[in-house]
Amino acid sequence: MKKILFASALLFACSIGVSKAQLEEGNVLIGAQLANIDFGFGSGNSFSINLSPQVGYFIEDNIAIGGLFNLGYQTARVSGSSKGNNIFNYAINGFGRYYFNPGEKGINNLLNHGRFFAEANAGIAGSTGNAIGLNIGFGPGYAYFITPNVALETLVKYNGNFGDGAKSGLGLNLGFKIHLPSGKLKQMRDNPGSL
Repeated sequence: MKKILFASALLFACSIGVSKAQLEEGNVLIGAQLANIDFGFGSGNSFSINLSPQVGYFIEDNIAIGGLFNLGYQTARVSGSSKGNNIFNYAINGFGRYYFNPGEKGINNLLNHGRFFAEANAGIAGSTGNAIGLNIGFGPGYAYFITPNVALETLVKYNGNFGDGAKSGLGLNLGFKIHLPSGKLKQMRDNPGSL
């Protein structure tokens, strides 16, 4: 019975929907994304993962700008050797994100408590053994709010590195974001002991 009550309460909380408050001017978003996870099962013997922490600020309702930092690691076993070929990737980017309103431009949300968004980034990137070059990325995503201030996200993103060791491709990013209301930030600044 307790499980049924808990599931009902969770369903009710999730059905409330996304209020406009998370995406208002002055709010801050903080989070991270995991991208290009490859465990190399089978004959590939490789592993790669990228972690992208983000910090943004809503300059207007539904429009956020900020910084995106990418840290990546890739290893592949060299044929006939017990040692791997390790590559570290890094990038520093500025990003912009726009959250679509329900019904805007023919876009309808899949669920009441989520929002579609578009994100673009540009900056510099490099990897082990390669010089720093230009990095750009863009793509659509969906933010699913599991609480009023926390969203799980998925993002299909083109990412291109141009310069020495150039590479580009389409990837699936999974992540989360915490949306901090400006009122809560002011309270934390003015009275840090109240938290």
